[in-house]
Amino acid sequence: MDEGTVCLPFHFAGMWMGESITGRYPSGTVPYVTGEAANTAMTYGYDVVTFMQESKASLCRLEPA
Repeated sequence: MDEGTVCLPFHFAGMWMGESITGRYPSGTVPYVTGEAANTAMTYGYDVVTFMQESKASLCRLEPA
């Protein structure tokens, strides 16, 4: 990836609307990393022809933690 590009994994599992659902996984199958999908933080825009969400590209601002 080029410098200045931000990449987010968008298929995290184990969270639903801010609540952990890892208790629903069978023993030994809980994901190593859990979290909300990045799509929930993306723009509300969509393609007017296909009605697909516009989550492949968006603006963001990075700040030190």
